[in-house]
This record gives sequence, C-alpha cells and structure tokens, in this order.
Amino acid sequence: MNQFIRFALPGLALAMVTASPASYATCWESGEGPTAVYRHPTVAGEFKEATSVITGRVTAERHISEPDDPEGYAWTIYTVQVLETFKGTPLRAIQLLSENTSARFWMDTGNTYLLFVSHASAVEMAGQERLPMDYIDNCGNSAVARDAANSLKTVRGLSKVR
Repeated sequence: MNQFIRFALPGLALAMVTASPASYATCWESGEGPTAVYRHPTVAGEFKEATSVITGRVTAERHISEPDDPEGYAWTIYTVQVLETFKGTPLRAIQLLSENTSARFWMDTGNTYLLFVSHASAVEMAGQERLPMDYIDNCGNSAVARDAANSLKTVRGLSKVR
C-alpha cells in the first residue's frame, strides 16, 4: 500500500492539475469539467475583432517594475517594427503592453510575429507613466511568423476582401 501511495498519489495529483480549468487559465470562458468552454477564436473571427493585424519584428522590450510582484515587474512593453499591415492604419512601429500574468503573450526581441492587435478600453498607469493600450491576446492566433504560415495565408486573403 505504501508503494501505491508513493507512486499513484503524485500521478493522480499531476493528472488533476493538467486537466483542471486552471491549466487553461486565461482562455477559460465558462462552465466546469466536461462542460467548460475555452476561448480560441478562428483566424477570421480574430481578424474581424482586431484593431489591427500585422507582421512585425520585436526590436526592444522594457520591463516596468512593481515592488509587489514576485517577478519584480508587472508589465513588459514591446516595441515592434511593423513589416506588413493587413488591417488597420499602417505605422512604422507600435508599442504593445504585456502584463506579467498567465494572460501574457511572450515575445522575444529579434523575432518576427503575426500579431492580432487588440486595444484596451481602460487606461493603465504605472505610477505617473501611461502604458500603451494595445496588447496581444494569448488565446488567439498571434504567433511567431515562421509557425504561422496557414494563418498568414488566411489573413492575406481576408485583407484583400476588405
């Protein structure tokens, strides 16, 4: 029995954690267990709702500190050089806000991304600094461009339809 407890309990706990709604943290919409509904929009649906859709290269990132945060920062501001605009007003560069939570969309400096940009409805402040209002939904279709060939094909088609 001791061997069972020693091996089965950790496995059971791991299975419960990976199957729980918490593992889908930010993409969970409603319901529980088998009736849970998770949000993952189609490319066309996200294209329609996005403020802008672009490909862009991350040229810089800056962390905004907050003493209460265990990581030492609460937000990251990414500067993105716009390479191609599929929807929205063409700009040379944009700044995107990523909150340091499970809802964040991680980006690496130097990489090129397909980005479905959303615009926050409320102004976020860090002390006296007004933070960018544009962000990327981590439950959506934004991705490193080299991994987004099918989405890019769909977006190119949608941008011609408009």
